[in-house]
Amino acid sequence: MVFKCQEDSFLRKFTSKVIKCEPTNEPLVEYGKTSQFEGYQVTLENTILFPAGGGQPHDIGRLNNTEVVQVLRKGDEALHFTKEPIEVGTVVEQEINWDRRFDHMQQHSGQHLLSAILEKEHNLPTTSWWLGLEESYVELDSTKVSEEVIKATENRCNQLIQEAIPVNVKFCKANDPDLNEAHTRGLPKDCMETIRIICIGNVDENMCCGTHVTNLSQLQTIKLTGIEPGKKGKTNLKFLVGNRVLRTFQLMLDREKALTGLLKNEPTRHEDLVQKLQKNLKIANKNLQTVLQELAQFEIERIKSSIPKPKYVIMFKKEATPEFNRAVIKGLEGEGLFLFFASEEPDKPKEGQIIIQGPEEHCNALGTKITELLKGKGAFKNGKFQGKAGDLSGMNKCKKLIEDYFNSQ
Repeated sequence: MVFKCQEDSFLRKFTSKVIKCEPTNEPLVEYGKTSQFEGYQVTLENTILFPAGGGQPHDIGRLNNTEVVQVLRKGDEALHFTKEPIEVGTVVEQEINWDRRFDHMQQHSGQHLLSAILEKEHNLPTTSWWLGLEESYVELDSTKVSEEVIKATENRCNQLIQEAIPVNVKFCKANDPDLNEAHTRGLPKDCMETIRIICIGNVDENMCCGTHVTNLSQLQTIKLTGIEPGKKGKTNLKFLVGNRVLRTFQLMLDREKALTGLLKNEPTRHEDLVQKLQKNLKIANKNLQTVLQELAQFEIERIKSSIPKPKYVIMFKKEATPEFNRAVIKGLEGEGLFLFFASEEPDKPKEGQIIIQGPEEHCNALGTKITELLKGKGAFKNGKFQGKAGDLSGMNKCKKLIEDYFNSQ
């Protein structure tokens, strides 16, 4: 069956009758992420809501006042997932979420154009593609994709967009000779009775079940954003089309404005200033490590020379680092002390690192209780615990626990 959305991808509303409504607990799939769902699957005489297929995600929308959260194709039927049932025989007005649909149309038609140019002009066939929430990519059957090819492909695609080449749809039956001229990149296996061919002027003919623009000018522009390694022997070429280019540019502009305010400099000097800040930070970190090493040695000597000699040491300095704590503990090895050190995560003040070390009898008596109070994760090994604390707000209780234990000795 060819759905109404495949006959006219620009229809935003359409009236049809409910022919089935059945309970379902099939999961929802949204841009590759799966979540649980319990509700109903509604089948209509025809639909403008596109069911997922050919690499294109499903539409969302409404049937009268009932929200449609997913549409899947099963054979020649489109299943509309709703949280509420709709009585069989009800005539419903379908309405799609147009912003989502048009975004998918831009990315999908842009992918057809991109894949055609890559294959015809650069011998780089597309083996699959992915339409994501923010960015899409085509998977190319090569590991050698140069910057020159990327620039040339982007320029060629945008040239064809500017030429406003029409995009038409042909409907064919199996064994139609027109199919010999068409490619296929992701046509569902059970979509072979009536086959749609998306024709981009003389540029490309590709079998496809998805929704598309009617003219390349509706793509506005295409931007290739980079490559990344794909599966073995493959390369993923990332791209944006149309409104996604504008949204991404606005986000980048907002970030640049924010960065300009923080750096108090012209955008053209951001790179130089950041390099200078990185250099200064590296020097500052080196100086800090030197100071911390000296401070660690000072703490070691102070504890060793204490009279009377302490039975335990608790150290929780907010400015301390795990490296500082380990240095102090190493310097106190062999002193027979029970050591409990903690440090905070810089961006998560309630979380941090903890180290417990000392005589086995004390570790056995206190270790489990301390880690429970701090929601610690880790294990004792050779009389030493080193791990993460999920909640440092229990530090005062730990201090009292240790003090009471040793006062009772």
